[in-house]
Amino acid sequence: MVSWKSGLVLLALLVGLGIYAYQSRPQPAPLVPAFVPCGLLDSTSITIQGPSRTLEITRPTPSDPWQIQQPVKATGDPTAISTLVGAIDSVKILNTLKNVQPPAFYGLDRPREVLTCRVTSGASFTLSIGNQSFDSSGYYAQRGADSRVYVISSVEVDSFDKALAEPPVQPAPGSSPSA
Repeated sequence: MVSWKSGLVLLALLVGLGIYAYQSRPQPAPLVPAFVPCGLLDSTSITIQGPSRTLEITRPTPSDPWQIQQPVKATGDPTAISTLVGAIDSVKILNTLKNVQPPAFYGLDRPREVLTCRVTSGASFTLSIGNQSFDSSGYYAQRGADSRVYVISSVEVDSFDKALAEPPVQPAPGSSPSA
């Protein structure tokens, strides 16, 4: 028969193992804030200015439909605009450059695109996109007044280019969307 002292030692070992197992379990990675925090649930205005085109979409509140203000006045296509806003909110930083050269070196003195968005709090965010990076993996970019130069993924920039080339206008009833 087991003595009460041996039972107490065994209980202490089990409690210790339980505490160890609890504290050493995998923890979820902390959430990284968006580089350009303009999500679908709080954005009210988005402007993308390219070298020869401008896209401006607005809505009074996040529950209102998007309205295109430029290049034409029209109701926005909710699906296409959701995709665009998702691209803005998910811009990925591939690299942060050290020993930064003058802005002209990266094409940031005359950016290829300038994206500006406003959220319900009244905050505004700007992203200037310059030349392709030296290895064509992304684009040089600066956020607002931040002096750092980043390399961002070209996937999101392609979405901005597409929105400038084909504004996300709501298709007329009965028409099929273009492929």
